[in-house]
Amino acid sequence: MVGYTYQAENLCPRCTLKAMLANAIKVRWDLPHEEAIRRAAKNEGVDFDDERSYDSDAFPKAVTEQMCETELDEFPNREPGVRHAISDERCTGYKCGKWLVLGEKSPSLAALTRWVRDDHELPRALAKKTAATLREWGLSHPEFIDSDNVKEATAQHPHAWIDYRFVDYPNSTETKSIHEPDATGDECLYCGQAWQAQQHQTA
Repeated sequence: MVGYTYQAENLCPRCTLKAMLANAIKVRWDLPHEEAIRRAAKNEGVDFDDERSYDSDAFPKAVTEQMCETELDEFPNREPGVRHAISDERCTGYKCGKWLVLGEKSPSLAALTRWVRDDHELPRALAKKTAATLREWGLSHPEFIDSDNVKEATAQHPHAWIDYRFVDYPNSTETKSIHEPDATGDECLYCGQAWQAQQHQTA
């Protein structure tokens, strides 16, 4: 149980208790949320375990992890019929915005930029643009973002093509950054695009 449906909103436990109090339903703040809500249900004559016996406008109904989903309407959809969604949703009460399953809010743009920069080895300026694009698509928390998402978001912004090569020396092995590929099919480390595709995009 990660939240509750109450009066046409899906709420985190804390916001559920706030909404109940605002509607003159007494709750115990010193108890775990499920116990507090069960006690309140008993006092209100509600059978909390039989959701069909009452309406969520009158009393909260449980939301489980399996029930949570947010469709990413802004995500670039290049194939007909393909949908993108994440298995979580945000609390809509009191400007909360906390993810019900994660139990926390998304990081700020600055924090997401740092994560993109550090975890995906992007220059800061490019990482900031990439992070902003990810947020526009609805991928505002690192928990929902994979390397393909980062590369696809990075590909939306012009940037210098870069890759690395292992260079073998007699006594050591080093990596060397390169800015032009040995072959046209080589992929950019930042966006995963082949040299020719990226040059066409940034031209």
